[in-house]
Amino acid sequence: MFIEMIDLLRCVNDHQDSWLVASFRNVTNRFIVEGTLGCPVCSAEYEIRNGVADFSLGAAPMRSQSRALSASAREELATRAGAFLNATEPGATIVLGGMWAQAAHELSMMTDSRILALNPSGDVEQSERVGLVRVGHKIPLAEGKVWGVALDAGFSSEAVSAATRVVRPGGRVVGPASIPAPGRVAVLARDENHWVAEKPAETISLSRSKVSK
Repeated sequence: MFIEMIDLLRCVNDHQDSWLVASFRNVTNRFIVEGTLGCPVCSAEYEIRNGVADFSLGAAPMRSQSRALSASAREELATRAGAFLNATEPGATIVLGGMWAQAAHELSMMTDSRILALNPSGDVEQSERVGLVRVGHKIPLAEGKVWGVALDAGFSSEAVSAATRVVRPGGRVVGPASIPAPGRVAVLARDENHWVAEKPAETISLSRSKVSK
């Protein structure tokens, strides 16, 4: 985990938002190899092992059943993910889970984005733009801060619901066809494998001020 990406992560327990406190045991060229992330609110601790931050809380991580992809297939997957998530903002944070995580490096280069790869396969490596995270049913990010999230069928309905929480208003979520899209997003398109949905933008109430006579 590249040290600058630690600021993106949050405790997965239900309480007020707070930064995590980091304790490092092994750091190489600003990459955290071994360490611990602690929550100052609830005292939960999350280990970083071999560069992967573990937020699974002991649950068996959900895994994609997809096979390893060739370089050309990863580029094609990255192009699809970028189009589905409307990834047009340089420096934005994007979450890719399961099979989508195999396109993490390619998408980060195409869009100049920071990518959090959830439960990636063993051939996905960390970089300055790609962080590796192991999760269970929750996504360790602050509410409304992510440009877009894409998850495959290896994730639960609870995890898909969590994706809609962390994505920004107006942002997009890609989910598996086997799990219905949560009610708080609007489905834009679907096929036999996935759906693409958008989180409604925030509504600002405008009121006309009264003019004194």
